[in-house]
Amino acid sequence: MFAKSISGLCLLALAVVSSPLTAAELKVGDKAPQFSLKGEGADTINLTDFKGKKLVLSFNRANWCPFCMKQVVDLQKNYDAIKEQGAEVLIIWREEATGSDGLKKIRDRTKATMPFALDLEAAQTGVYSTEGFDTYVIDEQGNIAAVLDGTKKERAMSDAILEELKND
Repeated sequence: MFAKSISGLCLLALAVVSSPLTAAELKVGDKAPQFSLKGEGADTINLTDFKGKKLVLSFNRANWCPFCMKQVVDLQKNYDAIKEQGAEVLIIWREEATGSDGLKKIRDRTKATMPFALDLEAAQTGVYSTEGFDTYVIDEQGNIAAVLDGTKKERAMSDAILEELKND
């Protein structure tokens, strides 16, 4: 009995130690995890593409999500102000199964001009936000400067993002 308990505890400890980093574990000051994603068309977007500038990294679902569209419209409305703070915005879509066609639909509906990328099922960026609602501000050196929590219905809007960019 004792040997079974010890074996079970060892397996549990091994599972905890070897489990991937979760979004809750990413915090201000951490190095932002790298990714390489399909952008629109044949473009590939890498985190390293933004080295030397601040990056607002937001995660959304798909063109059918009204809460996602609300955030994109708000970010576009304030995109110039965000860029004036030395930052770029990248929105990663996690459930846009129609790929580039869906991204085009989002652009048409929101008039968004910031870059979009696809990461279906959070295959490469799940470490940031497994559910896809948080927003991160990454500094010029590639470190996480702020984590803005989000929920299915409430995403970080540009007022909170601009406040974080001014504090950075």
